[in-house]
Amino acid sequence: MLLKAAPINVEGVAAVISDKIIPVEEYCAGLATPRKLRKIIAGTGFESLSIADPDVCCSDMCVQAVEHLFNEGGFSKEEIGALIFVTQSQDYRNPAIAYIMQKRLGLGIDLLAFDINLGCSGFVYGLYVASSMLTNLGDRKVLLCCGDVSNWRHKKPENLSNAVLFGDVGACAIISRKPFEEKILFNIHSYGDRWDYLFSEDGGCRLIKQMGLNSYDFDGIVGDKSEHMDGMKVMEFTLFEAADNINELISASGLSKDDIGAYLFHQPQKLLLDDMSERLGLKPELVISNAQHIGNGSSASIPLLLTEIGSAWSMRPNKRVLMSGFGVGLSVASVIMDLDDTICLETKHYERR
Repeated sequence: MLLKAAPINVEGVAAVISDKIIPVEEYCAGLATPRKLRKIIAGTGFESLSIADPDVCCSDMCVQAVEHLFNEGGFSKEEIGALIFVTQSQDYRNPAIAYIMQKRLGLGIDLLAFDINLGCSGFVYGLYVASSMLTNLGDRKVLLCCGDVSNWRHKKPENLSNAVLFGDVGACAIISRKPFEEKILFNIHSYGDRWDYLFSEDGGCRLIKQMGLNSYDFDGIVGDKSEHMDGMKVMEFTLFEAADNINELISASGLSKDDIGAYLFHQPQKLLLDDMSERLGLKPELVISNAQHIGNGSSASIPLLLTEIGSAWSMRPNKRVLMSGFGVGLSVASVIMDLDDTICLETKHYERR
């Protein structure tokens, strides 16, 4: 669905990764032979992963990212009129974690706050929601937080396909109105008929009811085995539906592919990104990929690309970007916009307090 939205400005981005960056060969030792692991690493492009401690939630990492943005980016709490938290790894089943983050960040009560349950497409979805809200917020801004921590971190990973891919990341962005500018163009598609290609069953009511349990505190269910991914189907989805979504967006924008200065794709794995970029006919130097020591950061992976570039972003000659996230849902969300004035703070490591 092609959608014209009110113009917005991503004023600043910040991201926090774990203080523990563990080589994949070490983290996945015993799940495959060293030779097989090296082959997998060559395909994924992820040499090491951001692995949060078992007691660290995504909200903890996002709170530190926001504090970093307030302290170093020159933003104030009083500017914030809405807090959106995009995650699949909430601290609790309720309330929405945005309310808990509101308290931790010291934001006032004159605030809209809610969660969005989305994965890799979540950052672009969040931008669209922010654009829709900002016309009613006056001069106030939207604080968009996003990311995930994997729910099996409390024990040794058992599922190799998940263990070699996902890193724990929390990121945030401050979004404001951009008056008197042209509307920006999104392209969003939803494929609910394929929801079971990628899903997690722990923590929800369906699995509990199927097992005849009457408690949410049950042993042996929450963990790596409850994460389901049909890797081949997800790969086909990325190569075809995600690529088609991006092509349609570029065509509708009236731009050529070389008019775009950077392609910021969610980071599934290197081999898949390379194949999709080749299918799209993109110049490799325009496709940003710098998460090899962090992993797939879910909804935080796109802002993380910017924080890994850091202050060097301001020196890029062309800051028109195409951002696209694709994954769980299944869903694809893409947007073309300018990041001319975006402050990109360098990625920070989580600090235990």
